[in-house]
Amino acid sequence: MDWNAIVTVTPGPHHERDALGALARFGRFHRTAFKGVCAGRVEDPVAFLEAIRAAREAGEPWAGEIGRVIPVERTFAFTPESFADELKAAVAPFAERLASGTFCVRVERRGMAGALDTPRIEREVADHIAALAEARGVLLRTALEDPDFLIAAETLGGECGVMLIPRALRSRYPFLQLR
Repeated sequence: MDWNAIVTVTPGPHHERDALGALARFGRFHRTAFKGVCAGRVEDPVAFLEAIRAAREAGEPWAGEIGRVIPVERTFAFTPESFADELKAAVAPFAERLASGTFCVRVERRGMAGALDTPRIEREVADHIAALAEARGVLLRTALEDPDFLIAAETLGGECGVMLIPRALRSRYPFLQLR
């Protein structure tokens, strides 16, 4: 798949269809194999987030049916055996963009039930990022509640998209939240 954004849709009759119709003005979106989850490619992720925020503020019905929106910076394919190493490699460049403070790694797994030990992988990747930052003289602490930086990994079967989400971005776009 060619995607750089995941959009979840709240349950309801025609919500997914309505959302896909509205999202077409922003890029190429399609259903995934996962109920209520759409993936797509947008040209400008920040403009896309702004458009969703404006549509929500304007009370557009389709925007109210959007649960979460996660633009991703990079995608990669993986197997259960390669996931942790692939994820470390994908998020390693984020360590250069982190300032001292708090952070956490969150993996939203769709598919591969029982094949990925998500909590272990989150800890392993967080330790890797902390070590990379420390090598630059940046001290990071893990915080699961409202961290300064959130490293998001969203999987769709055997594909994963990653993004670094600072607190300011999460504050401006409340639909840019992970579970």
